[in-house]
Amino acid sequence: MSPDQILAMIVALTGEPDPDAFAKLKAGGADPAYPVTIMPCARPVAPTEIDGQTVICGMVEVPYDHRAPNDETIKIAFNLYKAHSLVPEPDPVIYLHGGPGDGTVSRVARTIGFFEHLRARRDVIAIDERGVDSSAPNMDCYDTLGAQLGPVVELGAAAAAPALEQDFIKGCLAELDAKGVDYSLINTEQNAMDVPAVMAALGYDSYNIYGISYGTKLTMEILRQNPPGIRSAIIDGNAPPWLPLYSMFWQSHSDPIRVSLEPCERDPVCNAAYPDIIARTFQLFETLDAEPVEGANGPIDVNVLYDIINNRVTMAGDYSAMTPYIPLMVTQLEKGDTTIADQWAAGELPPKSITASPDTVRAAALAAGLDDAEMAQIDAMLAAAEHIRLAEDTVARAAEVLESDLDADARNTDLASIFDTQLASAIRAIPDATDRLSAGRDYLALRFAQPSTDALADLAEAHFPANIADELTGLARQLDPAGLARVFELIRVDNQATVDTVEGSFQTYLYACQEDFSDGWNSMDKFMELMRAEGSWGPVLQEGMAQGLAVFHAACELFPKHPRENWTTSGTTDVPVLSMNGELDNQTAVSWGALAVQDYTNAKLVVVPESGHGTIRFSQCAKDITAAFIDDPTSDLDTSCVEALRLPVMLPDGTMHPLPY
Repeated sequence: MSPDQILAMIVALTGEPDPDAFAKLKAGGADPAYPVTIMPCARPVAPTEIDGQTVICGMVEVPYDHRAPNDETIKIAFNLYKAHSLVPEPDPVIYLHGGPGDGTVSRVARTIGFFEHLRARRDVIAIDERGVDSSAPNMDCYDTLGAQLGPVVELGAAAAAPALEQDFIKGCLAELDAKGVDYSLINTEQNAMDVPAVMAALGYDSYNIYGISYGTKLTMEILRQNPPGIRSAIIDGNAPPWLPLYSMFWQSHSDPIRVSLEPCERDPVCNAAYPDIIARTFQLFETLDAEPVEGANGPIDVNVLYDIINNRVTMAGDYSAMTPYIPLMVTQLEKGDTTIADQWAAGELPPKSITASPDTVRAAALAAGLDDAEMAQIDAMLAAAEHIRLAEDTVARAAEVLESDLDADARNTDLASIFDTQLASAIRAIPDATDRLSAGRDYLALRFAQPSTDALADLAEAHFPANIADELTGLARQLDPAGLARVFELIRVDNQATVDTVEGSFQTYLYACQEDFSDGWNSMDKFMELMRAEGSWGPVLQEGMAQGLAVFHAACELFPKHPRENWTTSGTTDVPVLSMNGELDNQTAVSWGALAVQDYTNAKLVVVPESGHGTIRFSQCAKDITAAFIDDPTSDLDTSCVEALRLPVMLPDGTMHPLPY
């Protein structure tokens, strides 16, 4: 942050709130058909955001069934991040997240971190889609989870996970049925109708969409429905519903190999050094399964090779620049040579950037032959850079502490935090596992209970010795209404990790199993048929991938099916659409990007080398392209920066050879 930004942040945190900030939303929103309720944003908000001034959070009430708008409603949680400009463009960007089942509203700082590059001139909105996280208060299956809390908390064994997941799904579906929840309406069609309703409630007549992963599928459904106001759409990491994706996930692991090695086969020098490298790479998996090669750090088998190649990118956004070394590594392993594989295992490859630390920068400067005077300037620059880094870290930490203290003062929550900490400690200290689980179940049951001192006292008296129960009850009775509400909020936060253990996939199943598994559109038979016909993977990897997806397919057999009209028919639109796809994406295959927009009349397609799922997480180039498209969706798009992302290849003599884009 600049000094001016730091001063402005302190003034905003400590000054009186601006009564005009988000005035219309605080008054109930812009459209009476979709009422808005403002709520505190999930912390931490600072250092980059200030709740109620730079960002505001809340709920929009929309019909549970948009075809029956006067019946039951559901609340869609949102974060609205103000543009940095004093004269922002009128059309914001709404982010549609992946999963579904990976909400974004609770991650205030992390979410806007992905989209800060779009915020210079536009507001950015993030929502939790219906049935997901903060937009699913009635979808949690706490009775089922409580009944399985023992296996979840005490076992945690991978071998128990598939059966546990099956049991949880059966119990959760029965629990939702008993509560009268019509989960057939947790679908992409209704989800797509929520988006224009939310945007109307927030006061926007025109907007741009940015969908990632499942968010691309949702975006395509919105484009199919064609509501008014969509100015442009970006789909990043494409999952078109007109492909049987759950019968094609093998392709998201074969495409990164094939597409990243194709430049070598197109280049005469690389092809001469490594002929037929794509076919040889796929064959090597089979060879190493039959005959692992002994390396310096243990055997190099099919699993090690898969880790090296497939984990060049991860779901967490990590990146490993191993692509230049794959052809040489494959050639070596074919001959029993583990040099490259050993260097990878030892952390020596890919090489660390020279900007990794001041020491490596100084070493590089010395290696360049700089004299003493020039090295003195280098040392001065490094020292200044370190002071800046430390100062920025100090500001960030101090801002988070200040925000936390002010938040605690505003809510009078110090006593609430003390109570929550002591309650959690008391549960963990229960010596008997059965008793501990019983207390855990009752603790879990408080997650959506009405805040009540008696409920806390009942929990304490039921599970703890008299002295501890009396202490907890005494603390509880000192809580004022704000503190009591805060305790129950903390209970919800504390329980989330346990809930996520088994419930994380359930939200994905609600969508996929009801929509995408109807009428045999996806099946294990089709999975095997398509994988064998494509021919990249040999028998060993075919079996491994089938085992990996079999749990998902088995889970979907438990769900009722709700076929959708035209769901598997390619959509059309005249709206400007940008399809972004990472070559290394191992969640949604890069080839699906072109298929997503095959019948779109105004689409642009960009493939980004060395990028994974959600290209904007992996390069400034992708961010610049998406920002330029949002600024002017109809103009020619300069994508020349992607050419510089193509990495060279290491030849057998150890030299690096550039490859064509």
